[in-house]
Amino acid sequence: MPKVRKYNKIGRQGWMLWFLIGVLCWGCQTSPQKKEIALSHMRMGDSLLQEGKATQALGELLKAAELDPDNPQIQNVLGVVYLEKGMTAQAAEHFQKALSLDPKYIEVRNNLGIAYLRAGKIQEAIKELNLAVDSPLYTTPQFAYYNLGQAYLALQDYEKARANFIESLRLSPQYSLSYYGLGLTWKAVENWEQAAEAFKKTIEYAPRFAPGHFDLGEVLVRLNENSLARLAFQEVIQLAPDSEQAKKAKERLKELK
Repeated sequence: MPKVRKYNKIGRQGWMLWFLIGVLCWGCQTSPQKKEIALSHMRMGDSLLQEGKATQALGELLKAAELDPDNPQIQNVLGVVYLEKGMTAQAAEHFQKALSLDPKYIEVRNNLGIAYLRAGKIQEAIKELNLAVDSPLYTTPQFAYYNLGQAYLALQDYEKARANFIESLRLSPQYSLSYYGLGLTWKAVENWEQAAEAFKKTIEYAPRFAPGHFDLGEVLVRLNENSLARLAFQEVIQLAPDSEQAKKAKERLKELK
């Protein structure tokens, strides 16, 4: 009998040991499954974001981050969602986490720069954006140069802003936003001819971009080309009838009568 009790005692200990090993192995086996499920949520969130459904996208991305918190790609997309919702502090937090997980994830530098820019942290934005453009691994530096232009525009350093917009256009000659930024730098120093050319390029590549039409209209007034200015302001009203710029465009049209 003692031998039987001893055998049973050892058997129970062995069973518990194997049970614990089994639980641990089960966790190991499901880890790749969790990662795959997390990626599915991330892809769904990214798709919803592209459809303009930021709130629904956020729900999917939070699920993804819960399943795989150490995935820098998920952290980056989660930051983009927060950025879309105007929550710049949360966006910056997730971009910073993505970089801590993968310091070579250069695209995140540009995104973090945008978050800082929107939060009014201009110098921090410039630092991150310069790190992006200085990296040979960054495949789309034209976006970071554009954002650098925006940063210097905010500082009213029009020469540096212009240089960055021009570099962006050198890399991507049809990038309408860089033409628009370039136009704003010329408009700020009252170089109406150069501003008009830049705004014309803006709407050539982005014909439905209402701000480009509005600023072109204002510059054309300065150039005494009132007939063309009217057409520009009318286009703003047609493209964005409920916008603040449409309201201003109507005021400009009254002034031109």
